[in-house]
Amino acid sequence: MPKLNPRVLEWISPTLRMATLFALAFLPVCLPAQAFEGHESTTLVRVNAEPGQWGLKIVVFDVGQADAILLLTPNGDVAVIDTGRRNSDGEKIATYLTDASKNGVGKLTDIGLLYSTHYDSDHIGGLPKLVGQGIRIEKAYDQGPSAMRSLRTDKGNPTVYSKYVTALGDPDGDSLRDPDEANFVRHTIEYGDMETLGLRRDVKILCVAVRGDTRGKRHDLDLDLSIEGRSINKNAGSIALLVRLGEFEFYTAGDQTSGEWKGEPATEEAVIRSGAIPDGNDIDVLKVGHHGSDTSTGNRLAAEMLPEVAIVSTKYGRYGFPKRIVLKQLQDNRSYVLITGDGLDGHSNYTDAETNEDDAFAASPDAVFNEQGDVTVLVSPDGDRYTVYGKAFAKTFSARDTDNKR
Repeated sequence: MPKLNPRVLEWISPTLRMATLFALAFLPVCLPAQAFEGHESTTLVRVNAEPGQWGLKIVVFDVGQADAILLLTPNGDVAVIDTGRRNSDGEKIATYLTDASKNGVGKLTDIGLLYSTHYDSDHIGGLPKLVGQGIRIEKAYDQGPSAMRSLRTDKGNPTVYSKYVTALGDPDGDSLRDPDEANFVRHTIEYGDMETLGLRRDVKILCVAVRGDTRGKRHDLDLDLSIEGRSINKNAGSIALLVRLGEFEFYTAGDQTSGEWKGEPATEEAVIRSGAIPDGNDIDVLKVGHHGSDTSTGNRLAAEMLPEVAIVSTKYGRYGFPKRIVLKQLQDNRSYVLITGDGLDGHSNYTDAETNEDDAFAASPDAVFNEQGDVTVLVSPDGDRYTVYGKAFAKTFSARDTDNKR
């Protein structure tokens, strides 16, 4: 019980004195916080960037509140998932590709596969500059034509979406190769579409959700952007991708939504309940949805995907991402959380969400790592282990689900 100075008690009436002591007896006792226990391995050898030591490299670029992710295999195969918001984001991707000292492979000028999860500017805005730097796109996947996006502003200027489709050789935005569109590379993705990377084609990229469809019409949430005269949540239909090498699995889904707090379409839950992810929902590395917004990363996703590492691509700004409730979800499920930019507000706090669940939450310095810059994941050639690197983070994990039981 907290102690009160005896001289103070002398100034209190006997009745009030007893009431005060009784109240103090029931004040909460501050116990030391339980040490965070993640799942890094102290026995496995780190996967490093030396030739022959890795089979897949994933880079989540630090592009502020935006997404830009690069997949690279040792033979120089490249896939990019979203391209950030600004010209500088496109330049950053191009510089990484063309600088052998950065990518560890050589001067690369071709992106074999481009995935654009949805058409918000913070996911497609960097593409024109990327292409303008001499980077060639061989095949691009997106949600197809959008009746919700205009090609011109009210003043007649090209929109971000217009510049995006033009960079893919589809200036009219219809997702069809016309006779005068010689540089057309745009393709509409569907659930179940799979591409491969690597000399042995052993890196697999599988679409597990798009436009709300996770496993056939039984799970379709009817989020097709091409239907005119509708007002739907464009984030909810984001393309969700599972990247796999051996036992290793990486999940990224743009701004895909959860229905837990704000009544958003429950596309996260649809992926989980439908069995869209082969061999179960447990994954290794999660790229956190919607930059750490409380519209994504619900309890069910965190508890069933059980990522060993979760990466938040954001920087604190007008929307206050990442939200504390998202960090709590992940920390409670023993995930290490890496934030690419500075996620703290002006008072050195993470932002509250519209929920009481995070009121008493404090991010553990052993679990949540702020301002990590570009985050790199190096996966061993057989996919059995992987190492995650940030500015102040370097931990190695087993990719076998049986080694990471909660």
